[in-house]
Amino acid sequence: MFYVFSTLSTDVDYTIYGEAVNDMPTIERQITIKGGANVATKNLITPKGVMTTVEDADLELLRAHPVFIMHEKNGFVTVEQKAHDPEKVATNMEARDNSAPLTDGDFAEGEAPAGSKGAKKK
Repeated sequence: MFYVFSTLSTDVDYTIYGEAVNDMPTIERQITIKGGANVATKNLITPKGVMTTVEDADLELLRAHPVFIMHEKNGFVTVEQKAHDPEKVATNMEARDNSAPLTDGDFAEGEAPAGSKGAKKK
């Protein structure tokens, strides 16, 4: 059993395709890696990282998946053999992806996010 740690803001389904039937690829396996880093929960807790448990066979498939390889290379996911605190593991990973919500630290002092300044839609 392995543990995949993620700093992605949303869950990712890594899909493994099999033989094409009628020119349509068939889904053989779908492995979901949990996301939700840097996104507030309903209790207003904002985790820096999350952990997903995967079986050995699933990890073998993930290691060959091009999107998983890209996420791992860019520092958004990492694989460990032991469970650790996701917050501690996330400190050594890419902090956030482009889909993470903006925070006050994303703006210079006195700068405000661009928003709609027009009248309400009717």
